[in-house]
Amino acid sequence: MALNYREALNAPLLDEQAEREAIQNWQRKGDRAALELLVRTHARQVYSQAQRWTSNPVELEDLVAEGMIGLMRAADQFDLAHKVRFSTYAHWWVMTSVSTAVARIRSLVDMPPRTYLDARMGRLSGADKDFALQAIRGYVNIDAMAGDQDSPRGQELESPDMTPEERFAADSAHELLRRTIAEALEDLAEPDREVLVRRKLQATPETAEEVASSLGITRDRVRMIERRAMARLKLSLQRLGFTPAMLH
Repeated sequence: MALNYREALNAPLLDEQAEREAIQNWQRKGDRAALELLVRTHARQVYSQAQRWTSNPVELEDLVAEGMIGLMRAADQFDLAHKVRFSTYAHWWVMTSVSTAVARIRSLVDMPPRTYLDARMGRLSGADKDFALQAIRGYVNIDAMAGDQDSPRGQELESPDMTPEERFAADSAHELLRRTIAEALEDLAEPDREVLVRRKLQATPETAEEVASSLGITRDRVRMIERRAMARLKLSLQRLGFTPAMLH
């Protein structure tokens, strides 16, 4: 289905009932019109994700195509038993599809998408970082260009820092992750939520002994609550669109 940016932007949004009816018709009846309706009304989500990575029209077209595939996979996998909007669930499918395509399009050699993103976002160091950046862009050695083979390696022309677009994408993804985790925490009972926040979600996590002392329970009891809370949080995050690989 061909759909340009203006058409995607102007496509009317579905209310929750119409959205779920379209998903049901596609999953149970194979109704292609229902799938097209879902894709058309959520295409702006794909364009938004793709435009965070490139302004090159050729690259943008490829990324949008991959994002649309992610959107259709989300329609296949969406669980109607869960009370979550399709756009929330589809976000992770679209983001994964687009980021995988970015790694393939921009790398000089094939590499895993996670390695590409880690390199671009500064999460690699040492030789791993050098090799990944060389694979992504290729380096131009100024000394080698001048024919001086004995001089130290020159400065690379490409900066390893993120572009403004990539920084915006990273910040946006971080904010969405924060909101999603906060929503998932609301599903937990108060003791589980408090222990999990204090033990795992603070800048300086408290020790099991500190939490046990303030709550008047044993350290073993704190650890049991923590394990239970983590298991429940993972289930809640999966209902909100996380895949098991994202939670590994």
